[in-house]
Amino acid sequence: MRKAITEAILAVLGDAEVVAILGHGSSLKHWDSPIDYVPEISDVDVQVVLQDPGLLDNHLENALAIQREYERRFVQRIPASQHFPRPQIMVINRLLTTPEFLSGPPGTGATLYGKPFEELRPQPDPRFVTEVDRKTLLGDANRPWLENLPSHIIDRPGKFLFQPLRDLSWRVAPLAPRVLSVLGARFEEAWGQNRTGLVQSLNTHGQPEFADAYAGFYLEGWNFFLSGYSDADAARRALLAGRDVLERAVEVARSN
Repeated sequence: MRKAITEAILAVLGDAEVVAILGHGSSLKHWDSPIDYVPEISDVDVQVVLQDPGLLDNHLENALAIQREYERRFVQRIPASQHFPRPQIMVINRLLTTPEFLSGPPGTGATLYGKPFEELRPQPDPRFVTEVDRKTLLGDANRPWLENLPSHIIDRPGKFLFQPLRDLSWRVAPLAPRVLSVLGARFEEAWGQNRTGLVQSLNTHGQPEFADAYAGFYLEGWNFFLSGYSDADAARRALLAGRDVLERAVEVARSN
């Protein structure tokens, strides 16, 4: 999917318009257990830097053309795939000017085309990463979404629970690294491991309940996927586990 996306962006926009295409996230890390990647819940993360971000930000035709092209190329490569990987494609030109937008430890990303991330943004000071992680957790930006979740899901039975689960997924994913960061873990330990390693580190740092909720979210996501999105109870258990992750993360930040 990463190859298909890279080729599609270059084919539609042209090489001269693309500064960099970067891959990161769980799909690039080694998978040691089922929680490390959950089909269609986990993302295939691709970040794009353009000469003119308006080529995608404000251009529906280009976005649709790229979408159509990487879909075609992926199916051409793997005509009978077991699942269709869910892309997360972000134009990050503006984020590069934001101090809180941080790269992972060396070796956790991939340059798919153009300049590596290190040329676009220097590696952060690990102490600054910890400050950002603590500030982010204490800010509790997920609270309004969490408070609205009951009214959002009450009319989404069965397969319709997939969308709130997806909305929860990108909120849950960074919380284990952030919690480990405020607990004093090294930058590489907090932000460089797969989820299996994160769960082990959370247990080592005295957070077994958080670790269980974090792992449970992804394991129940697998159950929902394997059922063909018919096991709504698995989705409900995943939502409850995700809720616990969001709430426990803030509690850890407040007590540390």
